[in-house]
Amino acid sequence: MTTHIHVEPSRMSEFVLQNALDRAKQEHELLKEELQDIFGQVCAIRSGQDEIRLNRQIGQLNDSVKHFMKHWGDHTSWEDREFFPYASWYLGTEPDCFALMEQEYELAEQYIRAFLQELQRSHIPIPREEARRMASYLIQAYAVLKNRFREEEEVMEELTDRSNR
Repeated sequence: MTTHIHVEPSRMSEFVLQNALDRAKQEHELLKEELQDIFGQVCAIRSGQDEIRLNRQIGQLNDSVKHFMKHWGDHTSWEDREFFPYASWYLGTEPDCFALMEQEYELAEQYIRAFLQELQRSHIPIPREEARRMASYLIQAYAVLKNRFREEEEVMEELTDRSNR
């Protein structure tokens, strides 16, 4: 059974905005948690000495990265389809104002894909130095994404501030 909420037409844009902001904030928190977990795994690999343990850890890292990529892909698709166009309209800016953010996403994705490709091409057991080198791609992706999420949260704050006026 579907429940319908009656919203005055004049308040519809605020209702849509609030729902979009709530979703964006919730998804950002989950993505940041996953990203922080990946960063912790990368640090453990980079400081690890035992090759057997390191190979087990890099396998777990691979699973975590693939899981993150799925969630991140779903999130960015929604942002591109709904959130950014609506935010542009609401803020009165051009949709292209989010182009730099999109380029940062692409850069982070390149780093992550480089890690996944290197891992796929590697031979088990992976030597410690090779594992460290592969993991460094994820450190780069982490830095880019942390900045990207911060920038998006600034946009969310601006949207919230404007809607509260």
